[in-house]
Amino acid sequence: MAETAKVAYLGPEASFSHAAALKLFPNAKIVPEKSFQDIFRIVEEGKAEFGVVPIENSTEGSVNVNLDLLAEGELKIVKETSMKIEHQLVSKAGSLKEVKIVFSHPQGLAQCRQWLQKNLPEVELSESSSTAKAAESVAGIPNSAAISSLLAARKFGLNIIAENIQDNPNNQTRFVVISKKAAKPSGKVKTSILFSTKHKPGALFDALKALKDFGVNMTKIESRPSKKDAWHYVFFVDFEGSQESENVKKALEELGRHCDSLKILGSFEVI
Repeated sequence: MAETAKVAYLGPEASFSHAAALKLFPNAKIVPEKSFQDIFRIVEEGKAEFGVVPIENSTEGSVNVNLDLLAEGELKIVKETSMKIEHQLVSKAGSLKEVKIVFSHPQGLAQCRQWLQKNLPEVELSESSSTAKAAESVAGIPNSAAISSLLAARKFGLNIIAENIQDNPNNQTRFVVISKKAAKPSGKVKTSILFSTKHKPGALFDALKALKDFGVNMTKIESRPSKKDAWHYVFFVDFEGSQESENVKKALEELGRHCDSLKILGSFEVI
C-alpha cells in the first residue's frame, strides 16, 4: 500500500477512526469524512484509494452499517487491525456535578452504559456522529460532557473529569481498510466472505461444514437481513487463511454448492 495514498476515515480529527488510520498509514494523506457512507462513496469513486472503518467492537459487537455497506457495494477488505478503546469523560466543566448532558457516538454511549447508569443516572444522553465530533461540540456548550478519546480532549482543550470509563477494561475495536483493489496479503492472513443459503433444512450447516472438511478455521459468523426479501438473511464469515490457498479454494467451492450467493470480501493481512 502506497504511503502517499489518500485515506478516508470518520472525522473529525481525534476520533478513534483517525487514530486507527494513523496507525495503518503513518505517512499517508489522511482525510476526514462526515459519515461511513461518505467513506465508502469516495473510495468507490476513486477519490480516495483507501478507507478505514470500524467493523466490530469486543463489547457491543458488529458495526452493522459497515457490514451492510460491504454487502451492498463492490469494495474489498485489504487490511485489518485492532485497537484498545479507552473512553474518557471530557468537558469544560471541572466536576461530574456540573454535567447535565453527555454527548458521544452511539457506540461510545453503549460501551460506557453501566458507568453512566452508576455515576450519572439523571443526565441526558445525546448521540453524535463520532466521539471526536462530540468533544468538539461540548467545547461550546455549558454543563455538557463528551465520551471521547484523550487525543480529542487535548485537541479541543477539554478537562478529563473521569478516566477510562468503558465498562469492559479489555474494550477493543477491529478496524478494516477498504479499497477497490484486492490485496496480496502476507503474514497473518484472514479471509472474509458473505453468502446466503438455499431455503431448505440444514443448508447453513452444509455450507459451514465445508470449512471444517477442508481444515479452515472460522473466526467469526454474523447474520444480517438481506434487505431484498423479508426474513431472508445473509451471513458474514471470517476465517484464517488466504483465498489463494488450495484448501481454502476447495472449501469455498464446496461451500458455494449450498448457497444462493457467495461473495468474497477479501483476503487481508491482520496487523
